[in-house]
Amino acid sequence: MEAVVYNSTLYSEAQSLEREKRFNEAISLYETLKDQDDAHVGLFIRLGELYESLQFKEKAINTYKKGISFAQKLRNKKAERYISYMLLGLID
Repeated sequence: MEAVVYNSTLYSEAQSLEREKRFNEAISLYETLKDQDDAHVGLFIRLGELYESLQFKEKAINTYKKGISFAQKLRNKKAERYISYMLLGLID
C-alpha cells in the first residue's frame, strides 16, 4: 500500500510540474514511475504526449509502443486502442 501512495504522490507532482511548464522535470518523474511494478497505463499516455509536444517523435513512438504492450498485459483493450490511435498519428 505504501508504494501506491508514493506513486500516487509522484504522479500528482509530475502533473503539477506539467502545469507549471517544467516539462523535463515532469518527464523525469514519469520515467521513474513507468519502471515501477505498479505503474499504470496513464503514465505511458502522459509521457508520450509530453514527448510529442516537445518534438521528440522517436521517444513518443517508443513510449506509446511500450504503453500498448503494458495495456495488453493488463488486458485493457480500451487503453490499447487509445494508445494505438495516438501512435498512428506519429507514424509516417
